Amino acid sequence: MKLKKERKGFIGPLGDDVPSIFPIVFAVLLFAGTVLYANQLIEQKAKQLEIREGALALSYLVTEKGFVEKMPSGSPFKTSLDAACEENVKPLASSKSVTFIITLKRFCNGIPIEFDGEKSPFFIADSPLEGSTWDYCTNMPSPPSPPSLLPQPKDSVVLSYPVAVPCPDEDSFTNGIGVVNVVAWK
Repeated sequence: MKLKKERKGFIGPLGDDVPSIFPIVFAVLLFAGTVLYANQLIEQKAKQLEIREGALALSYLVTEKGFVEKMPSGSPFKTSLDAACEENVKPLASSKSVTFIITLKRFCNGIPIEFDGEKSPFFIADSPLEGSTWDYCTNMPSPPSPPSLLPQPKDSVVLSYPVAVPCPDEDSFTNGIGVVNVVAWK
């Protein structure tokens, strides 16, 4: 009797290749996952840069004169911020497709170190009191009714700039410091 020589461990031509397919599939999935994750990060950074670019463009329009004054009586605007808002800022914001709120706060006795409560860029009021919102401008679909504290929008950019404002009263000839806060988001 002739003994057949058995081939131990041989499953067949296809069966021997199955174990080597798993590392290849894993490597392809890992590569695709890495590419998708990197693409998501790039899109997120691009969106943040677009928001920042829009906020910088808006802040340039608001602060280009460096002085915010009260408009003469009979004018449709309360301050020069209102005039800049209607004529320049809102059209630019719609072209950059950002939503914004710009607040002007007067600090005749100096700017405090911490912005809390009414001094926060997100607190909207219509008050001549020092530290509260002297004027504001927004293109929000439903603008806040003063006084109100806005929740900070997700992925928002907050920029603050000093400007000269009339102090100690709105009709004063002397100037003090004010802060323009530009908050932009998509």
